[in-house]
Amino acid sequence: MVDFFFIDVPGGTGKTFLLNLVLVEIRMKGEIALAVASSGIAAALLDEGRTAHSALKLPLKLNIAKNPICNVVKTSGMANALKTCQFINWDECTMAQGLEVLDRTLREFRNNPRPMAGDMILIADDFHQMLPVVT
Repeated sequence: MVDFFFIDVPGGTGKTFLLNLVLVEIRMKGEIALAVASSGIAAALLDEGRTAHSALKLPLKLNIAKNPICNVVKTSGMANALKTCQFINWDECTMAQGLEVLDRTLREFRNNPRPMAGDMILIADDFHQMLPVVT
């Protein structure tokens, strides 16, 4: 069973505090929890956080490849973390294509067809902070 949680709350309500609390709780149990964010500022505020592009080696042009996956070398430390982690936290998750790439990567690395290969996923964002699309 996949546990997929989404937090959409306005800024200043303690979202980062909650995310760090969950990360620490999971790691205290000896489990692997990854913390990524779409921006460097958000990643810096997370316990052991990294930007999604840096940690997951997301392709820069997600819409060009038919079924892109993360550019993580299968023998690297990050590949091992993706194969064995129990929890992934993605802050500022408005990059839906990045989530799809992560999903395909987890399924391939673990040879598991379930969504996100059965990992517990917590995504968070504040959609009030998104800029309008201007054409």
